This record gives sequence, structure tokens and C-alpha cells, in this order.
Amino acid sequence: MEVRKVNVFFPIFIVGYIALSILAGSVMAVLVNMGIPMPDWIQYVISEGIILVIAIIYMVVNRIDPMKDIPYKRIGFVDGILSLAAGYCMIPMVLFLNSITMLFSTNYLEEGTTTLLTYPFFMQVILLAVIPPLVEELVFRGIFFGSYRKAGMSGAAIMSGLIFGCFHLNINQGLYAFAIGIVFAYMVEATGSLWSSVIAHFAINTYSIGVVQLLKMTGIYASDGQAVGTLEGEGELAASAGALATVMQLIVLLALATAFMMLAVLCIRIMAKRHGRLENIKVRTEGIKGIKKYLSAPVVVGLAICICYMIAIEFAG
Repeated sequence: MEVRKVNVFFPIFIVGYIALSILAGSVMAVLVNMGIPMPDWIQYVISEGIILVIAIIYMVVNRIDPMKDIPYKRIGFVDGILSLAAGYCMIPMVLFLNSITMLFSTNYLEEGTTTLLTYPFFMQVILLAVIPPLVEELVFRGIFFGSYRKAGMSGAAIMSGLIFGCFHLNINQGLYAFAIGIVFAYMVEATGSLWSSVIAHFAINTYSIGVVQLLKMTGIYASDGQAVGTLEGEGELAASAGALATVMQLIVLLALATAFMMLAVLCIRIMAKRHGRLENIKVRTEGIKGIKKYLSAPVVVGLAICICYMIAIEFAG
């Protein structure tokens, strides 16, 4: 059964990814100590490379033909535009959930990408908005969602989103990755193609680098990756804003997130209708209630490893 296979694969995938990432980091540290320069972009390429290698091994072992068994069906121009629009419409939701988790967790994405934002814009797009969607959509919507889908749509979307969120291995990214992972699954179902979620993923990942690029053009963002004239007072301003200002900000973000998510859902419905798959994307409560049929000991172990890792790095930080 596909669910059993992919559930067994998940903890192996997580442990392998963590172990190989630590190994790669150690090797890079040794090379730096030997005087060999290692630019930050290599770390991102290696990270996505590890994901891809593990996925390829799984596909080879299980005789999965990516071009045959994973829905890489071409989508038309209209579907591409709608997928892009749906991705950008999800950004307010991402910002809202990010603001929620920032109240009690560390923003590791912002810390880790500061140096990359000093690179040429084209290179930023390749490293942050092209490579990750191509690799991660293959794994999480191709392998995981594709396998769970055979047991039902709603549960498959939730499970693939949950695994996608936990894979990020930090609380801050985990929550919004879980949410967008579910939406990505419905986009794939609506079009019958992985390219719709790849495009939406690209749209979300281009948001931050696009904003920084605009700030650079206006002179607000310096070439060293720091905001000009704002860093020193930023912490004091945030500290003095108070709980009321924070609540008001969250309310505004929630309102924007709700409005734009309605537009995202509309885009997905239009795509589903165009492909005669509108019935496929209906949320069925029996599928949600039956989520336990997707769970087994291996996937629970994998999720537990992710959660423990998230908690550990928060305390360590």
C-alpha cells in the first residue's frame, strides 16, 4: 500500500536529511578552517541537493518513474497566471502566521538568508525561488501527496501539508508551510499538474527578495543587507509598541489574509472548473475525520523527531 511505504520513508527521509546536513556543514567548516573559501550559496544548493538525492533513492527503490507516476502534465498560460496569482494571494496568510509564531519563536529564515540578499537579484531568484520549489514540490506534492491521494483527497492534503511543515524543522516556518502545503495540494488536484504548485511556491518565495530589491532601489536597504538608518531604533520601536499595537497589527493581517485567501480559493476553483475537476477539490469532512488512516507508527515517529528538533533548537537559541 502506498500510504504504508511513504510513511516508512518519512522518518528515514528526516533523519537522513538532518544527518547529511550536519555532515555537509562539518565538511564545509573544515574546508573554511583550511583556508578554502565557501560562499553561503553553496549551503543552499547542498541542502536542496540532499533532499533531491534522498527522493531519487526512494523513487529508484520503489521503481517510481517521475515523468510517468508524478503529474508533470503541462499547464496552459491561463493556469500559469492563475497559479501565480494564487501564490501571491497566499502571502498575507503567510505574513499573518509568521507574525503569530514570531511571538514565541525565532525567525531562522530571516537569519539564514541575510547574506544571500546581498547577491545579484537573478542569483537570489535562482537560489531561493527556483531551486526550492522544483525540488520540494517533487518530494512533498509529488511523492507524499501523490501517495496519500490514493487513500482520499482531504486527508492527503492535510498529511502532505503537515509533513511539509514539519520538514522545515523550525516552528516559525513550520506553521505557515503547513498551511500553504495544504493549499498547494489542492492546486495540484485542481489542475492535475505539479507545475501549478511549483509556480505558486515560486511566487511566495519571490516575495521577500522582491521587497528587498525594491528597498535597495529606493536606498532604504544597503548593499550589505542591512536596512539603512533603521536597525538601531527598530528594536526600541518594537519594544515600545505594546501589546495593543501587536493585537491591532494581527487583526489587520488576519483581515487581509482572509480576503486574499478568498481570492486564492477563487483562482483554484477556476482552474478546477477549467479541467473538469471541481468535484475533486470539495472538502469532505469524512476525509478529515478519517485522517487516522494515514497515520502509522513510522510517520508518527518522524513527526515526533521533527517536533523534538524544533523545540530543541528554540531552547538552544
